[in-house]
Amino acid sequence: MCKMLKYVLLFAVLPVYVTGQSDQMTYAITSADKGSNDWIALRTLNMKTGKLSQMLLNMNDKGLLQYDIASQKLTDKVIRPVLALPVVANNTAVPKVNTGVAAIAYDQRTNRLFYVAMSDDILRYIDLSTMNVYADPDLSFSKAGKYTFRSYNPVSRLVITPDGYGYTITTDGNRLICFTTNNKPSFTDMGELKDDPANKEMSILNTCGNLGGDMVADDAGNLYLITASNRVYKIEIKTRLATYLATISKLPATFTTNGAAINENGNLVVSSSIYTEGSFIVDHKNWQASPAPAIQHLYGIADLASGNVLPVKKTSPSVLVLGKPLLKKGNIKVYPNPVLFDEVNIQFNDLPMGKYLIELADPLGRKVIQQKVKLIRQGQTALLQIPTITAQAFYYIRILNEKNALVSTHKLAVERW
Repeated sequence: MCKMLKYVLLFAVLPVYVTGQSDQMTYAITSADKGSNDWIALRTLNMKTGKLSQMLLNMNDKGLLQYDIASQKLTDKVIRPVLALPVVANNTAVPKVNTGVAAIAYDQRTNRLFYVAMSDDILRYIDLSTMNVYADPDLSFSKAGKYTFRSYNPVSRLVITPDGYGYTITTDGNRLICFTTNNKPSFTDMGELKDDPANKEMSILNTCGNLGGDMVADDAGNLYLITASNRVYKIEIKTRLATYLATISKLPATFTTNGAAINENGNLVVSSSIYTEGSFIVDHKNWQASPAPAIQHLYGIADLASGNVLPVKKTSPSVLVLGKPLLKKGNIKVYPNPVLFDEVNIQFNDLPMGKYLIELADPLGRKVIQQKVKLIRQGQTALLQIPTITAQAFYYIRILNEKNALVSTHKLAVERW
């Protein structure tokens, strides 16, 4: 059973405002080629520039090794590929729906990207440190929710909350299903969503009007469903109460929300698999959209995922343990990310003056390079040169202080063109 975490205040809490560490990596599912509708290409999306990376993984690769979730070993279990039908660019004979993947969610704690194919409802995940895929045919949402899976009602929205639990809202029956993200994932059917009486004709149980879309979470324990028709519902996890908030305004007439994620600034970004001219930033105070940086590759985007949440809390208290404050993390920015030209900037903010050590480590934790920095002013930036022999992969930047205590960790994507 999924339970909301309960906190017991054992120590003094001071009302000090601090800046939380946000994740700057956003993952996107796009078509492999422009003009096609095979949602199988995993890429990263730079929210600041709108630039999509090269394909990190073909999620329909027949040679893709799959590992058993329980044993963590290579498996010979037969799991169908994510595409039910072969799809080629501009082939009008192929259906434009239910092909590939339309539901991904990023777990920042485990560095895993969970996903569900549209041709089945099996929960899989990618270990982003190794790019290995893990699956188990028994981990299906229809079994958990005790309903019959139908390809025309696939799992198309996933989200993972800060406490490490994942959620989906099924299209068929609008049930809230929870899953764990540990090494032995399990499901819990939490039941059917309940309408806020104020919803009236905007009922959450209106399947036709609330198809598709995506989900995000906030920092107060709520979920937000943004449907393909651009409607926004707030869901209280404990009560399963769904409240219609608005229909996003100032979007193009042809825009359908297929992907949604929170960027590093706490803003909601929505993308479309149909409208390929760009994504939009949505102000969650009035639910009005404004153009985000244009996507240079002009791919449709079937889904988005990041490790960030919508900030709705007014305060974030700093906790004192035995009268001593927690280690100050500061606000460290790493950019550009992904890295294209072997240079990355590390900007130090809100940290004590002194000596720091920057480490670059590979996915296995092996140190690639180290660089010492003496911080003499806030906003100081250090330039880190990445060796040209470094392979394209995900790496980690670790910042340590003079006492060798870890101050911050950042995931970094190094790309080779």
